[in-house]
Amino acid sequence: MTHLLSTITIRNFKSIRNETFELTAFTPLVGYNNAGKSNMLQGIKWLLRKTSLTETHFNDRNSAVEIEGEISGVSDAILNQLAANQRTSIEPFLFGNSIFIKRVQSVPNASSAQMKLFIKDPEQIDTANEWRSNPTGLDQAIQALFPEPIHVGAMEDSEEDVSKNKSSTTIGKLLAEIIGPLETNYSAQVQTALNGIKELLDVDGLSRAAELQAFDVAVSGKVESFFPGVNIKVHVPTPELKEVFSKGTIKVFESSDPSGKDVSSLGHGAQRSIQMALIRHLADIKRDSGEQVSNTILLIDEPELYLHPQAIEVLRDALKVLSTQGYQVIFSTHSPFMITSKDVENTLLIRKNDIRGTHTRNSLKAAIASVVAEHPSQLAIVFSLSNSSNILFAEKVILAEGKTENRLLPKIIQKITGKTMGLHKIALVPMDGSGSTRKTIEVLSAMDVPTKAIVDLDYALREGENQGFLAAGDIDVQTIKAHLATISQNYSINLDNGWPTKRNSALTPAQAFALLARETEIQQNIESLKIKMQSLGIYIWTKGTIEDHLGGIQKNEGAWANFNARIEAEEFENVLPNDYQEINALTDWLLS
Repeated sequence: MTHLLSTITIRNFKSIRNETFELTAFTPLVGYNNAGKSNMLQGIKWLLRKTSLTETHFNDRNSAVEIEGEISGVSDAILNQLAANQRTSIEPFLFGNSIFIKRVQSVPNASSAQMKLFIKDPEQIDTANEWRSNPTGLDQAIQALFPEPIHVGAMEDSEEDVSKNKSSTTIGKLLAEIIGPLETNYSAQVQTALNGIKELLDVDGLSRAAELQAFDVAVSGKVESFFPGVNIKVHVPTPELKEVFSKGTIKVFESSDPSGKDVSSLGHGAQRSIQMALIRHLADIKRDSGEQVSNTILLIDEPELYLHPQAIEVLRDALKVLSTQGYQVIFSTHSPFMITSKDVENTLLIRKNDIRGTHTRNSLKAAIASVVAEHPSQLAIVFSLSNSSNILFAEKVILAEGKTENRLLPKIIQKITGKTMGLHKIALVPMDGSGSTRKTIEVLSAMDVPTKAIVDLDYALREGENQGFLAAGDIDVQTIKAHLATISQNYSINLDNGWPTKRNSALTPAQAFALLARETEIQQNIESLKIKMQSLGIYIWTKGTIEDHLGGIQKNEGAWANFNARIEAEEFENVLPNDYQEINALTDWLLS
């Protein structure tokens, strides 16, 4: 990737009132239906290729549509490949390796002259002359940097995109790529053939067909009886080479139908697959051409539509390859299969409400940078959250550090509510440890994703104060710690800094905390801790761990599978007679 459209600010365009979006070489857009994802793709296309906008494109008819973009990575190597007038039109306006352009249309149905293109002047920042109007060669330079974007829109357009030869369709772009070499290599041969047709059919053809000549004589005699001195001849114009290719289309051949059939006869899945294959082939042609200066923007609405999961992964990998080979890929999606762990931090969460219209939440990358300063901590949080792409498709996140929670809670919630976590729009995100719980919650909050966490009792006691959920010297923590000290010798619990350690102890720390949780003298303190932590979005297993609340279940795959089978087959109250109400209350809290 040499250069790309790195940011775009869209004002007054459809549902987007005023919003800035950060873009990368591969940018997924995630949001529910009607959030405005397609509007964003259309706005990007309009910035790079003007068309007259109608009333439906204006959020407010009394204000102008303005779309502003930053093109970054405009290096000397890129500039040297531009024509002289194109280079001089942008070189004075470089901000380092970036230029800023803006397209404006003031009124609906404007003429071409009424649509203005501007470039930001680094010498006039924050002045009335900050934006310079269309220096000579600017539009051509933008077209050189970014050929016409490929916009693969709604599914109902797929048949036309792969079967109708237009400048805006994928098949049209493919044929435009191959017609040049054909003209070079076969122009003489084809022209000879076309000349032969011309002599046979043209009105002045030297070898004009006898049938046409007979028609000319017969009809002209009849015309002359009405209009003396007037005669007519049939004229069959000979097509040019480009006109021949304008009729080009796609035919589909199968073993059961060797005669071939039109794309329109196929199902949506097959049409979509052909469409994506054509885009991939177009990328191969571009790559092999050795062109360096251009970088085509590929805009796709829900590329995964009608494809099965394995095909979606193949498509995702193909688009990923394109993003490294002269294409900037921006697409909307409803499928987690379209987003790998490496893409999560650059994914844009697109939302819409009555106040802001279409807008984007902070990306994971931006949220982490705003919350966590230390690089190692950033890496830990990125690793934890990037491996849970379902956070991008959820309205709420539950953090849980234990494997048992992640294996059993989905089934438990489904059993109690009759709906899966997906239907509740909740993502359960596993954490590798509780140490980063606070920062992870803050990161997700910066992404505007409501988050709750489930932790073991020892987390509240060991980390509650350190991570700022409890005040320093919390009376309940101190009381519980003091009680542990009084019973530690009786149970051979070795303590480190006042808390159980596995070194030289008869019990593991988990067993020690479970034993501590059963002590009647501190039940009121544990309940008080639970209330305080729960008010901050943290749920404590007051018996120690989830396993202790589920009848002492073992932490292994066999035990988890057996438990899930039981809650499917039996009444939940029979599976957990002692903790049924507790788990019910937890579920209500998680969903609230």
